[in-house]
Amino acid sequence: MRLFSTDKRMNPTNAGGRFALRVLPPLLLVVILIAALQLLADTGVIRHYVLPAPGEVARSLVQDFAVMGNYALCTLRIALPGFLLSALTGTAFALLMDRFILLSHTAYPFIVISQTIPTLVITPVIVLIFGYGDMASLIVVILVCFFPVTINLLQGLRSVDDDLLQMMHTMGASRAAILRHLKFPASLPSFFAGIRISSTYCVMAAVLAEWAGGGEGIGIYMLRMKRSFRYSAMFASILWIIALSLIFYAVALFAERFSMPWRERPAGQTDRRSLS
Repeated sequence: MRLFSTDKRMNPTNAGGRFALRVLPPLLLVVILIAALQLLADTGVIRHYVLPAPGEVARSLVQDFAVMGNYALCTLRIALPGFLLSALTGTAFALLMDRFILLSHTAYPFIVISQTIPTLVITPVIVLIFGYGDMASLIVVILVCFFPVTINLLQGLRSVDDDLLQMMHTMGASRAAILRHLKFPASLPSFFAGIRISSTYCVMAAVLAEWAGGGEGIGIYMLRMKRSFRYSAMFASILWIIALSLIFYAVALFAERFSMPWRERPAGQTDRRSLS
């Protein structure tokens, strides 16, 4: 006797059903918002110099696509290595802080304090110190993205079950073996939580660095369009920034699922087989 229904219409455990449930509702909401903004712009409720109509933004996006793409590549040239370096340094620092308690007690307050300083305030200082170039932008991205990776991974490393740790110690496992076979695999969910957060910050940090004078990317293009009163092109550049951030997030999500395939098993799959 089956205790649970296996009808896919009621329990969409297949990949297509899960994809539809995740994508269609937000996509529908975006379409409704765009239609509402277009209607308000056409009826004159919203003036074009305040908020351009979605149609004007789309027209600027198509007409200036090649130019915006070149500026976006300049931003990507900073955001990508900055994100990767922040992930590597954040991972290494979290492992060191987990290994050496004195380092953790010493560095942890300064890591937290570094995040209390507004990015818009510290970015011009970094640009003045390291010059108007890629190095300053790279440091800004690392500074912004370093914190989520470090703190989340450190929390994951320290949240491992004490009974499992004691068992491995009893079996004579070395620190390296415990880290490799227990602590790091158990902390992967926390680690990728920090990676996902950083992936949405890296493009924004690169744009902030450009605004402060470090680099020549999509953030500079957006400022130029604003000063030229081309607000449709300015909002089109914002769409480029959103698209780049979503690409980084999608790659981080793919890496998480690739590293932890067991988390993608449909819930209750084993239970239904055993109760059939």
